[in-house]
Amino acid sequence: MTDFTLADTPAATGLISECASPSTAEAFQGLIGDEYKNLARTIFALRRGPIRYSRDQTIVIEGEPSEYIVMVISGVIRSFRSFQNGTRSIVAFYLPTEFSGLTSHPTHSLTAEAAADANILFFKRSALFSMASHESRIAKFLLTATLHELRRTQEHSLLISRDARCRVASFLIDLSKRTRTQTCLDLPMSHQDIADYLGLTIETLSRVITQMENSGLIARGRSSRDLILKDCRALVRMTN
Repeated sequence: MTDFTLADTPAATGLISECASPSTAEAFQGLIGDEYKNLARTIFALRRGPIRYSRDQTIVIEGEPSEYIVMVISGVIRSFRSFQNGTRSIVAFYLPTEFSGLTSHPTHSLTAEAAADANILFFKRSALFSMASHESRIAKFLLTATLHELRRTQEHSLLISRDARCRVASFLIDLSKRTRTQTCLDLPMSHQDIADYLGLTIETLSRVITQMENSGLIARGRSSRDLILKDCRALVRMTN
């Protein structure tokens, strides 16, 4: 593997590089599913970082060479495309344990930013794929991660055709599953990010959240980012 410096990472200027402390290694192993615990050390050895990104800092830019796969250790990443009229479409959010950049395309098709303060690990794609060609368990690990991302992409494309209440309910249920939170949901991204992801205006999103609150489906927490899912079954029914 070639030497890795901050200048080699996409949009790394001005960012803080952290040493691979034992706590980072332990956190990484804790994020990996039980089925792949024995692979955690092998995969982690290929990493560079973590690198800390502050909210709204750019991680990769559309059109740049896609040499690295990134994994979120903490925080959240948003992948999006901006348009000439000033609007943007958020295609995906990546939460802790999730990989971004699992593609064979030579350049990034989307821009990625930190939607909240985030710690990111970088993996040289060529090195990881080379190891996967000799280690079936790593190949299976990457395939599973890719299939999970494909499933989320398919579900998101279908969601956009549904009404606003269904979109918001589906988002809340999906986020609660991915964060393993059953009731108290701490939204790691802004309401504007959520609106752009769901193809809604911020006004429509706020109106739907208020309607759900008035209906007893959710309640607001101590901050604007905290939501309490009071009736998950009813929310699930709204998604069907």
